[in-house]
Amino acid sequence: MRAVRRTGNGIEMVEVPEPEGDGVVVHVQSAGICGSDLHGFGSRGITIGHEFGGLLDDGTPVAVRPNIVCGTCEFCLRGEENLCLDATRRLIGMGLDGGMAERIVVPEQTLFPLPVGLPVEACALVEPLSVSLHAVHRGGIEPGMRVLVIGAGSIGLTAVLAARSMGVDVDVLARHPHQRDAADALGGIVRAEAGYDVVIDSVGSQAAIEESIDRARYGGVVVEVGGFWTPVSIGPLSLLKEVSMVPAIYAAHHHGESEFAAAAAVIAMHPDACSVLVTHRFPLERAAEAFEAAADKSSGAIKVQLTPLA
Repeated sequence: MRAVRRTGNGIEMVEVPEPEGDGVVVHVQSAGICGSDLHGFGSRGITIGHEFGGLLDDGTPVAVRPNIVCGTCEFCLRGEENLCLDATRRLIGMGLDGGMAERIVVPEQTLFPLPVGLPVEACALVEPLSVSLHAVHRGGIEPGMRVLVIGAGSIGLTAVLAARSMGVDVDVLARHPHQRDAADALGGIVRAEAGYDVVIDSVGSQAAIEESIDRARYGGVVVEVGGFWTPVSIGPLSLLKEVSMVPAIYAAHHHGESEFAAAAAVIAMHPDACSVLVTHRFPLERAAEAFEAAADKSSGAIKVQLTPLA
């Protein structure tokens, strides 16, 4: 079976044994490249890919939640399974074989059915959208609030989609022209003012966190979902403005509803968003080229996906 792994020669498609063990076989239709994949997260010798989905043996389309949680710890019982220790330790595509392969066996708890007829890209967009939906919920966003998303990569743009699906108008600060076009296509307003109730930082850099604090209102909220790859410092302005800094990771439950299931529902209601978000698709044998495209945002890339069944 073909799969994509990180080897001594970089990103390569390799032949691996057929997946075995308890669980359900998923025939992968699409798998997205995440920023964490570009930064080399995950163990060498495992198949990459935590944004993916495909078809079951009976033809049912599914998205796969990559976090395999214990279900019994205090966090899982509170609906905060994103904080379960197993959520990171047993993350598909990081610690366990992932979805950049022709087939994968996953626990049944990770499967979220999708409507038949959605674009092939949809199943691999549920995971990043669920992360953005969690960030929107963490910010306490409600209709009528002034909201700014900083960054218009896949997480920033799915944050726009998540907030818009809740009836919230969203301003967007984007660097590249193609990102501004995508934000506009998703209903975002391409501008950045000041005095926002909630600012979502989807970039995760020193400059972005400073901009987020600067543009938040006094007493506002900055949601950090971009992820810092290097340490950042927070200056005195956050204290003077009494800005709340709220981190967001993975997806959990909101008012008793699975955010992953909610993300699947949003994708089903907005299938046209798939063509806006997914700009590049590659077969497995061109995985190295796909990673290069994903790393070069100036090339027009937003979300790059691999299509194992192509």
